Amino acid sequence: MADWRNVGNWHWKERNCLEWAKKYFDDKLVGTSATVGEFSAEVTSVDSVTGDVDLNIRKGRLIAIYDVEIKLSWTAARGGSEEALTGTITIPEVAHDTDSYVYDISASKSTKDALPLKDFVRQKLTPEIGKKFEVFTEDLKQANGTDMYIPGNGPNDAPASAPAASAPRQERSVVESDVGVVKTANTTFSTVGITQSAEFVCSASDLYATLTDPNRVAIWTRAPVDGKPAEGETFKLFSGHIEGKYTKLVPGKAIEQTWRVATWPAGHYSTVKMQLEQLSSSTKLSLKQTGVPFNEEDATKANWDRYYWNSIKGTFG
Repeated sequence: MADWRNVGNWHWKERNCLEWAKKYFDDKLVGTSATVGEFSAEVTSVDSVTGDVDLNIRKGRLIAIYDVEIKLSWTAARGGSEEALTGTITIPEVAHDTDSYVYDISASKSTKDALPLKDFVRQKLTPEIGKKFEVFTEDLKQANGTDMYIPGNGPNDAPASAPAASAPRQERSVVESDVGVVKTANTTFSTVGITQSAEFVCSASDLYATLTDPNRVAIWTRAPVDGKPAEGETFKLFSGHIEGKYTKLVPGKAIEQTWRVATWPAGHYSTVKMQLEQLSSSTKLSLKQTGVPFNEEDATKANWDRYYWNSIKGTFG
């Protein structure tokens, strides 16, 4: 099992499919056309595809995460006209979580005669382009997902299969469990939330101190602690593999902090809220964490148990 003392093992099956996507869009979009009466327009080239296109596995399900900008060239003509009009279309966001697109259209001429052709491109050609995007997610999975699998130790481990195009409910169930999508300069990924609870045979004030006092924390983490428990102060645990900042501290009641693992995407922090409830002979801790990268959900849950709750109980009883 991956853990916070051996973060090099925190890997998930992921495939970068950007180069495949470039070829896909070139094949599918070039030649896309619309003809109505004497008007006609056609995509002549895909000039650039930039951004991120990734395929991941989560709990045996293939998940496509992508966000790209596409630039196209087009030509349009009107029956009887001597010269065709040319131009470009920029689609700033083609993403896994949207089905509406913005088309920034420019034309080589802005004369009175050119305006009807440019309007034709906007009204008739762009809907045909949009139809190509509707099937991209399933085509991405079918072309790249059949040989992806989650490594395991059992003899019955088998590659995960790409879901059939006729069964979109698999993708919907994953989307409903996601709490957000994070976009950074280098990547785009979905995030999920985690809730946990644990009971400790001690007072709420003692548990609070165990979770925040650097001297106590160093005992159950078995490593030096960097930072002090004060709102706005940063901290590092497990030799820097866990880091964050205290945002709210209520002694004996609540601990709120930003929190990240060193191997998460650069600059991305989750939000952790711990509530302490004093019971008659014990204290109940309730944890809510949001912003966990979706491919780290299972490992994060397991390691809260292993390296926080169980370690505290094993050290202090």
